[in-house]
Amino acid sequence: MDAKITKQRLANLLSYDWLKMLVTVAIVVFLVMLLFLMTATRVTNWQTFTVYAYTDLSAGQHFSSLADDLKDDDVFSYDILETQAEIFSEDSTYDLLSLRRTTGAGTVMFISDVWTYETDEDGNYVDEEGNIVGSAEEAAVAENSALYGLTMSAAATSPDDSTGVVYDTRAYFQMCEDYLVSFFGEDLTDENAAPDEAKVRASFLERNEGDKRYKTEAAREAGIADERSRLLDLKEDYLFVRGLFESGVYTHTVYEGERENGETYEMSLGVNVGNLGRIAELVYYRDAEGTAVAEQLNLVFFFNNFGEENNGLLFEAVSFLRYLYEEYGA
Repeated sequence: MDAKITKQRLANLLSYDWLKMLVTVAIVVFLVMLLFLMTATRVTNWQTFTVYAYTDLSAGQHFSSLADDLKDDDVFSYDILETQAEIFSEDSTYDLLSLRRTTGAGTVMFISDVWTYETDEDGNYVDEEGNIVGSAEEAAVAENSALYGLTMSAAATSPDDSTGVVYDTRAYFQMCEDYLVSFFGEDLTDENAAPDEAKVRASFLERNEGDKRYKTEAAREAGIADERSRLLDLKEDYLFVRGLFESGVYTHTVYEGERENGETYEMSLGVNVGNLGRIAELVYYRDAEGTAVAEQLNLVFFFNNFGEENNGLLFEAVSFLRYLYEEYGA
């Protein structure tokens, strides 16, 4: 047998060994990536706070950094793991918003409540017969507002209302108050009131059962402490925002509808945030003169029902409203 080492044989051996090493490295990298994917925490929709801006709006100078700003400023509780922001364009070849919503994505959305009324050639408001009238309120409607068109008759008043597109904002805040009362008792203004510890523990364990962040007992106890802080912060934010409604900074945008049987009803479709002095730095629309304005800018809360165990995170939007005031209210 010829076992003589030649340059050719040595080159072939080294070439073969390198191939084996490359294959081995590739397998190791694949296994490490697979292990990471299997053990990493998967961020769910209810752990993601996503801000949308509807097609009728334009992005202000701060919108592109909003997602990062929300994270950097610790606006939300420990259980919000990701923040996102997206504005939709009328030029989209397909309805991106509908696509996002079919996957349950989206938490809140900015949208305008601007109505268009019929006018004659001279710009005078006219009624349905073409007669000149004195004001827009008397004129025939040429186009519904984006807010009204998207959400009227589709504002849910409870998490069980499966026909909802958004939450009725008055009902939403009542739901938030009821949620907090279940932990703190009836007097939410009591600064010394602490949340019921047993309910805090139960809330945390129910929502985070199976979460890979809390495999150990020490991690679970730390998580329960975070849950307590979440509830305390939410109560503070709720009372702060409630005060903004009482002072008129925020208002509910309410419309009246009529059912087929002639019964009338009211729906609160959004929260008007147009009184915030600098909100146009975030999003705005243009008036008839082309000026960037925000007087009829609204925020809607998407109807997201992720199950009773996660419904506490529905109210993270309350903290967002406080953030908007503190950042853009001056």
